[in-house]
Amino acid sequence: KRMNDKIFGEVEYKDGAWTQTVDISLFGREKEMDIIIQDDEKEGILDIQRNAYVTYNENLSIYKETVPQTLLCYFLDHFEEIDKVVELSEDAQKDTIKAERIFRMFMIMSLYFDRKGNFGWICRFSWEDNGLAILLSEDKPRIITPNQLRNYRKIDDPVFGEMIYNEVWERSEKKLLYGKEKLVTIAACDYADGITDVHRACYKEYQENETKYLEEIPRVLLEYYLANFDEIKEYWRVPRAYAKKNITQENIMELIDFDCLYFMYDGTFAWLCECAWDEEDAGLAFVMADGKVRVELQTDVL
Repeated sequence: KRMNDKIFGEVEYKDGAWTQTVDISLFGREKEMDIIIQDDEKEGILDIQRNAYVTYNENLSIYKETVPQTLLCYFLDHFEEIDKVVELSEDAQKDTIKAERIFRMFMIMSLYFDRKGNFGWICRFSWEDNGLAILLSEDKPRIITPNQLRNYRKIDDPVFGEMIYNEVWERSEKKLLYGKEKLVTIAACDYADGITDVHRACYKEYQENETKYLEEIPRVLLEYYLANFDEIKEYWRVPRAYAKKNITQENIMELIDFDCLYFMYDGTFAWLCECAWDEEDAGLAFVMADGKVRVELQTDVL
């Protein structure tokens, strides 16, 4: 099915959206880009989508100026993860990278408009198999997932602050953990009505006792590591510094990568982490309650 829209021009309906292909010249590249206008129920293009397209075109020069810095900040915040996935050249290291270099690492594939007036680019990145999206419809560009763009939901919670929906409610926050600054996710599992008072009470409890919990984690982790050492060494070549006789509460934290502070349905909350000896990507969870911490596999908690 085709039609000629008064703003978008000639579009074709397929796979739950009106689409067209246009030629673009952005960030030193000339290529084709798909415009995708969400319409799952075949109700037609909405005025809010037309207005969004007008806004996009009026502000394209601004996006050209602001998106590079947004991409650079995202790259630096996620450098360690990216460095594990792709081999980075000398001009793409943390202390040498410039925004212009990142342009060679991503490609704009489509411009997406949802039914609420949100819009952004869906892009292919060399380090991310599922791609990333750049939300453009707010005051500042925001890097999110393509699924978040397609189903964009945001709340400003009185306790958690601004949260975006991605199967759970989440936001990113930089935290200093055991001497390292780390970008982590704060996440709350989703109820039909969003974040609940149970989540909020647990987050407040964590914030009030964070220092105590972070002091307790190395102790319980060391106990867990020593108790499971014979099993760990069967599938992990243990470096000398982390041998049974050398491991301490101080250096054991070098084996842990904090990823997400997660709040569950029942009021349980835990730090979800990766660990050096975990070949099956099960991950560890430091489950916290009443000032105490226990170590579990993430698969036993989530």
